[in-house]
Amino acid sequence: MTGLSTVKVDADTLRVIADLAHVLGRSRKDVVRDAVHAFAAWREEVVEDGLEETTSRLALAGIRHHAHVVAGGLGLTDDERVERGRLGVARMSDSVFHALTPIERLEARRRELEDAFAALGARRPRFVDGRPHGYLREHLVIAVDVDAHARFRELDLAIEARRILELELWVVQAE
Repeated sequence: MTGLSTVKVDADTLRVIADLAHVLGRSRKDVVRDAVHAFAAWREEVVEDGLEETTSRLALAGIRHHAHVVAGGLGLTDDERVERGRLGVARMSDSVFHALTPIERLEARRRELEDAFAALGARRPRFVDGRPHGYLREHLVIAVDVDAHARFRELDLAIEARRILELELWVVQAE
């Protein structure tokens, strides 16, 4: 028979179960089953109440944070924002980084990618639809603006992007 399990209880609990079964005119198995179902229903209600309370607390914290931002209480300088971003990326483990989407990887390592691209005469890296450039829909394609005096170094840019983002991708000149 599937679903059959044995539950061991102490002698006092077994006596209470037997007494309840006698008083209710039911089997001990029915008494235990009903008690477990009643406990599960009660516990589910407690968990749901706790979840609603947690959701309310988080919503209130979000509203307070937004009010502080609007009031200027949490303003960061550009240098502070860059430093926080650099520290966050430095602390990110490889497994977390590899779990990011391509766009999240680009944002996580944007500063490093922009610096590498600037050295090669390109700027403003962004993911685009590669089909107008001759690539397939599933290809990851980054478009860049090229400085007027710089020569478009597609292969060098792609190598740097692949090294930094750890993705198979292509780089094209923006139109």
